[in-house]
Amino acid sequence: MAGTISFEKIKESFPQVMENLEKNRQYLNDLDAPIGDSDHGESVCNAFRKVKEAVEAFPADSRDIGALLQAVGKSIIFSGGAAMGPLYGTAFQDAGKAVAGKSELTPTDLAVMWDAFAGGVKRRGKVELGEKTMYDTIYPVAEALKNALEQGRGLRKMVEGAIRAAHGGMESTREMLSTRGRSSRLGDRSIGHIDPGSASSCIIIETFLTNLV
Repeated sequence: MAGTISFEKIKESFPQVMENLEKNRQYLNDLDAPIGDSDHGESVCNAFRKVKEAVEAFPADSRDIGALLQAVGKSIIFSGGAAMGPLYGTAFQDAGKAVAGKSELTPTDLAVMWDAFAGGVKRRGKVELGEKTMYDTIYPVAEALKNALEQGRGLRKMVEGAIRAAHGGMESTREMLSTRGRSSRLGDRSIGHIDPGSASSCIIIETFLTNLV
């Protein structure tokens, strides 16, 4: 049906996410160098390394998008991807619960799903907007989807706006003072650098959403 997202689209998006994370592994490590341990690319790729297996192992006779997202979340949690794993794992599991039993998503479902995703990161990480974290990329996407839905925009326009919001959120971290994680110990020296978690979130979001429409 036009204007909806099929189970197949969701499933096919995950190998693309992994592929783009791998392509940007060194870029993410480099972003992390001035304010962290130069290993963010390794951490996020490790967090997602079991996703491909989880997607391939998902029952062929099921088209439950919620169950697929929960399986993806579980694989990330148990992948050993440092602090990144539980955050993304919880986010995908919460997103899956929000669309449980659905074999295709309407624009409303997409907004609800991403709101749950952002809520999972906030709850598990106990983060707030403006702390120079991945949440600064993820939350604006949820807001953009909700606003576009309220304005009656079609699915493609919703996705395009959400991707712009992700990039804007990522860029906003450049001038933020870090108050969370290892980079917070740098104080004012954390200003002037894009948060690597925000950058990897932007890659994940752009790849995932682009593949849906």
